[in-house]
Amino acid sequence: MAEYKGRVEEAMAERGLNGRAKVQATGNTLTLAGKLRPAEHGELLKFLRNAPSDVRVIDHIEYDDTPLAAAGNPEEGGHPVPGAGRGAIHVVTDVLGATAVLHGPAGRVLSKCDTPCSFNNLAPAQYSLEVQKGGYQSVQTALQVKNGGVQDQKIKLESLAKGIYISSQPPGADVFINGAKQSGQTPVTLPLAPGQYNLVLRLPGYEAYAGNIQIKDNIQTQLNATLNEKSATRVAWAQVNTDPKGAEILVDGTSTGQFTPARVQVPAGLHNVTLRLNGYQQAKRTVQVSEGGTVTINESLRPK
Repeated sequence: MAEYKGRVEEAMAERGLNGRAKVQATGNTLTLAGKLRPAEHGELLKFLRNAPSDVRVIDHIEYDDTPLAAAGNPEEGGHPVPGAGRGAIHVVTDVLGATAVLHGPAGRVLSKCDTPCSFNNLAPAQYSLEVQKGGYQSVQTALQVKNGGVQDQKIKLESLAKGIYISSQPPGADVFINGAKQSGQTPVTLPLAPGQYNLVLRLPGYEAYAGNIQIKDNIQTQLNATLNEKSATRVAWAQVNTDPKGAEILVDGTSTGQFTPARVQVPAGLHNVTLRLNGYQQAKRTVQVSEGGTVTINESLRPK
């Protein structure tokens, strides 16, 4: 992400936008902020349309709406100047690459464009504008186009899935929430309710990523985790069995996302293994595992 952010900053400098626009990176999300002319904004967004597939772009650019000398081109996002006796609609969304669909007075689709864009030289009448993007709530509004007027529409799109968006470097990691394996691999969106959760990411050949996450209400939490490659010379295993079965296995206080009976991969050395099962007392064992070796843990859990 840092490398791509640097490329965006270079593109902004080449276009003379420094001091008027800036880009911030949080996890896998780039956020644009500042104030630009519509055509400048459009050129920047054209560059960002080639962003890597796992990068999300949020657009908070404000407009310097001074009209251009000529009518705006929808692809460039320029501010339109309608001809005599005509009007226009200019559409900007806070999420890059939404589709704006213009419906005529009879409901027929007249035109489509990718935001930011314009519908120019429209006959004065009432129109319906619909804005769509995968993963976001569609927005529809009625607009009255007047002779010589430009309807400016800056639309905020609401994500359908709040919860959390999890990505990893490299991608393809299995995701465990509170010990339960989730559907899909990173990058993935999980529609979790607000609250605190234990997160574990596991990818063969890499150290597990573990930590606590806080899901907030009415906003999507984002996490981008960097997974560290395992050293082949430091690998060891623990074969963990319990009576009864199904206990969650924690190593050094972190959930492995595995349940007994299970063969758990751990770094060679000294470890604290904790076993948890509803209705039973928590059990703890300290084990020393040699490089390339396997230690067996057999534990009979006591009812509470």
